[in-house]
Amino acid sequence: MKRMKWVAVLILILLGAGIWLVLVKFEWEKPTIQLLTDSKYLSKELSFKVEDQKSGVAEVRVEITQKGKTATLLTENFPRKTQRVEKVLAMRPLPEGLKDGEAQIKISALDHSWNKGNPVVLEKSVIIDTTPPDLRTLSTLHYINQGGTGFVTYQTSEETPVNGVQVGDLFFPGYSSGKDRYLAYFALAYDSPRDVGVSLVAEDQAGNRMKAGFRPVVKPKSFRKDKIQLTDTFLKNIIPYFTERDPNLRGTLLDIFLTVNRKQRLLDHQQIKKLCQNTSATPLWLGPFLRFPNSKPMALFGEDRTYWYEGKQVDQQAHLGIDLASTAHSPIPAANSGKVIFAGPLGIYGNTVLIDHGCGLFSMYSHLSQIETEVGKDVRKGEILGRTGSTGLAGGDHLHFSLLVHGVFVNPIEWWDEHWIKDNIEKKMK
Repeated sequence: MKRMKWVAVLILILLGAGIWLVLVKFEWEKPTIQLLTDSKYLSKELSFKVEDQKSGVAEVRVEITQKGKTATLLTENFPRKTQRVEKVLAMRPLPEGLKDGEAQIKISALDHSWNKGNPVVLEKSVIIDTTPPDLRTLSTLHYINQGGTGFVTYQTSEETPVNGVQVGDLFFPGYSSGKDRYLAYFALAYDSPRDVGVSLVAEDQAGNRMKAGFRPVVKPKSFRKDKIQLTDTFLKNIIPYFTERDPNLRGTLLDIFLTVNRKQRLLDHQQIKKLCQNTSATPLWLGPFLRFPNSKPMALFGEDRTYWYEGKQVDQQAHLGIDLASTAHSPIPAANSGKVIFAGPLGIYGNTVLIDHGCGLFSMYSHLSQIETEVGKDVRKGEILGRTGSTGLAGGDHLHFSLLVHGVFVNPIEWWDEHWIKDNIEKKMK
């Protein structure tokens, strides 16, 4: 009887081992292959991943066939328990034997299963294109003021999903204005060096990139300096607005002010930059922008502000808009037609409305006491957006008005000038 029990146990052990071998070592699940750059064009890099969560990836092979000839780009073996393989293969210069034209990519993989490995193959037809697009400027006489807006029209020889103007480290995308024709607004920040690099850029669907020489005439501008004396009375009036919204603000009145003036300002500009990434692909504005009526300028664009407290300089910031004062709670008209993309509190700017005018051009209205519009609304030039106020970091009732190109603050004065718009924008559109 005991012997029979031992035999039964042995049979169960052998049966379990057999099942384990069949399910684990002799598993039949194939690896998976995924192209990470899934395009009909073979770009500068071929990236893909192979996964096998059971026995692991054993072998990967990459081949390209063109006109009956096959070029092997990769053959690599991997140890057991390699569950994921990611590869990026450089395609420029082209591997030997390949040239522009149609081709077939074949990626094959094998796992470590004891059944001689489960094979999988991914095949894809692609077009090899290593010729960059032609890029030609159409508009002429390009001038740009320090802290101002530039505009250019240009043409490419083929469809280019990426194109625009590169100004130093900043890229300003272009927008279609007809077959292979584009327009782009770009900005020269108030603190950009005069000799900052500016070029037209276009990249085709295959990733081929072309730069065209483009050098606008930069007109240097000097910006006013302003010395702001901080008083305890001012700080006591301003600080509660922020401490009520952020209980984590700690320290003396001056400490809190400096935190707001530096860190909160930086966070606000990051948020504005993010908001300005979504824009209409067509211009929504027409004609010169309206200036807030019956108002007096209190602070100008690009002012270098130094802040003083008890005889010492404690901070320095740039004023990136124009402060316009009228009677308290005056109605604020939209400077031009567009779509409201933001309406609400915005840090140091208080209650703010941000309007998209298309192709990366935005107007901003801040320190409002009351907002009378909403996100998503299409507004016409002159339509009332709200009322002036002193919300945020404002010492009195006024409108802080800003214009931005893809999140970069520019001088609004240009956009109030009908002659500037005709010479720098409208003539180049023809």
